[in-house]
Amino acid sequence: MGWDVIVVGGGASGLMAAGRAAECQARVLLLEKMDRVGIKLSLTGKGRCNFTNGGDLSTFIESYRHNGRFLYNVFARFFNEDLIAFFHSRGVPTVEERGRRIFPRSDRAEDVVRALRDFARSKGVTIQVRSAVTEIRVKE
Repeated sequence: MGWDVIVVGGGASGLMAAGRAAECQARVLLLEKMDRVGIKLSLTGKGRCNFTNGGDLSTFIESYRHNGRFLYNVFARFFNEDLIAFFHSRGVPTVEERGRRIFPRSDRAEDVVRALRDFARSKGVTIQVRSAVTEIRVKE
């Protein structure tokens, strides 16, 4: 089988990118060198997974001072409210704690990993673990 998209790395970004590409009808292969996806994500926030914050977009952009404006177009399309809604729709309710940090209500990072993994799989992404990428060749 040929692939339209190959994603290297099964962390949060890789899982989300793979799932989004598959939503666009791409045939997607995700390669992860470890024996399962989301290992580092499972460790964030002391195992609780502080996956975003509750601040607004303008405040976020301002925190980058001179360099922040280029981020606006990207985050105007998908920001923290969208990410929170994504997890809610996949059975991961959230809670906001001091400092506007957002955690899964269960306090289990593994719930976030499961939601991302299940999202990618539900869109038809093939996930291949124990598959380290050592070289990338581009052919014209």
